[in-house]
Amino acid sequence: NMLVQPIFDLRKRMVVGFEALARFNGSNRSPHLWFEEASQVGLAHDLETASVRAALKTMKELPTDAYLSVNLSPEGATSRSIVELLRDAPAERLVIEVTEHSVVADYDALNQSLKSARDRGTRIAVDDAGAGYASMRHILRLKPECIKLDIALTSGIDTDPVRRALASSLISFADEIGATIVAEG
Repeated sequence: NMLVQPIFDLRKRMVVGFEALARFNGSNRSPHLWFEEASQVGLAHDLETASVRAALKTMKELPTDAYLSVNLSPEGATSRSIVELLRDAPAERLVIEVTEHSVVADYDALNQSLKSARDRGTRIAVDDAGAGYASMRHILRLKPECIKLDIALTSGIDTDPVRRALASSLISFADEIGATIVAEG
């Protein structure tokens, strides 16, 4: 199943988008475990494709002024079948969140694949900034329109000056490049 989680703009005080989240019926396991297991048995691409297809179906239920954010692995973002699925979606209402839980083997190929989506109006986000393999490299190489701060960074930010300083520096960086910050949690 696909659930959608609202993305709230604190300045406008309104929901501006939704993140599509895969959930598995009859299971209390974390969704990332299903994706890891699918990868181990060679079904990662099939599961990711099915997830994107299900996520895109939710768009018709969302307000027309809201965007949908879809998570993709670097491999999924360069997959012909997923790129074709995304091509049929309303690009200006779509955000592709490139997860940073796996290493990017070829940033040139990834950027080339994302370019056609960007050219149509789709925005690119770096998901889980501050939690994965190469946060800064991902941000520098992908030049995202959105940087999503991982919940590990935002949780307790009100009492932790180190978390606050890192988030503040990422906010300043995002401001310099014209990107939006989304704080998870």
